[in-house]
Amino acid sequence: MTSEAGQLTLDEAYSIASRVRGIQGKKRVGRKVGFTNRAIWPVYGVDQPIWGEVYSEGLFSTDQPVNLARYSEPRIEPEIVLGLKHAPIAEMDNAQLAGCVEWVAPGFEIVQSIYPGWKFSVEDSIVAQGLHGCLVLGDKIAATHDVLTGLAEVPLALFKGAEAIESGKGENALGGPIEVLAHLVSLLSDTDQLQGGELVTTGTLTDAWPVSPGEQWSAGFGGVMDTELSVRFT
Repeated sequence: MTSEAGQLTLDEAYSIASRVRGIQGKKRVGRKVGFTNRAIWPVYGVDQPIWGEVYSEGLFSTDQPVNLARYSEPRIEPEIVLGLKHAPIAEMDNAQLAGCVEWVAPGFEIVQSIYPGWKFSVEDSIVAQGLHGCLVLGDKIAATHDVLTGLAEVPLALFKGAEAIESGKGENALGGPIEVLAHLVSLLSDTDQLQGGELVTTGTLTDAWPVSPGEQWSAGFGGVMDTELSVRFT
């Protein structure tokens, strides 16, 4: 690992990640916030959320199969995604932050680990671009007041084929997606601030589950979202 014996601080890890992104030169379409589900912190040996970037080349619709060959030890995470109309700032309260959101959508983030067996530190995960692989984005839902205030109560059921895998709820991610947005805004430096038009995927509502070619996964999002999402892996 990169940070054994405390060799890296959080600031250093984010600095390395930023330098790597600069070399790659990819088109950013948004951010991912990871480890927002505190229930899984002990599983991965972490103790706080992290963030990374989402790129246009890694954004998929539900009718596009995802080729897993490009990812290392891939896993699937069902998430609620926010689409921003306006740029949020740190001085905003949660109601003002919610006012920056134009749409919400179901999402599957495919995460990956370059560290064998998913063994890493928080700093390692930051250096590895927040463990982000790609994002499968479902149908967008207008961010009305009722939708935004009901996101924390959204129930979720995750399936592999016809097999029920796990259930979750919007509040599993730091209390709700708007709370995740607030936390992300507090984490970002002046040079990394969110912009209108970006999306934010707010973290898994279940554990992250290993996926393999040939599988089809789906999730049902209830409550104010009332929608489904599916993805096929090749």
